[in-house]
Amino acid sequence: MPEGIRVISKKCLSESFGCNEYLSEFEGGYFHEDSYLQLILPLSMATVNPEFQHLVIGHAGTDGIEFCYRANFPDIWAFYPSESAYQKVASSIGQLIQGWVNGSISV
Repeated sequence: MPEGIRVISKKCLSESFGCNEYLSEFEGGYFHEDSYLQLILPLSMATVNPEFQHLVIGHAGTDGIEFCYRANFPDIWAFYPSESAYQKVASSIGQLIQGWVNGSISV
């Protein structure tokens, strides 16, 4: 395994971030064809942000904005690294995808 790569078990992810929907329904990610964007990352590409300790599950495609799960905070969040700020964007990944596709969610 390449240096710097850590493997985290699904059980640990579930217990730490409450990301059961991700682990059960979106493990393969979600590619939004209209915007050519890997909105939800495959589980194999998900990472834990080392500074802020949130689970990065996707990207907005601009300004380094990450979609993530936060420990002890339910829902899906957008993390704005330039401001070190979070914004709740959806209650679930399904809701994030639906809102992204119909334009009701944007960052």
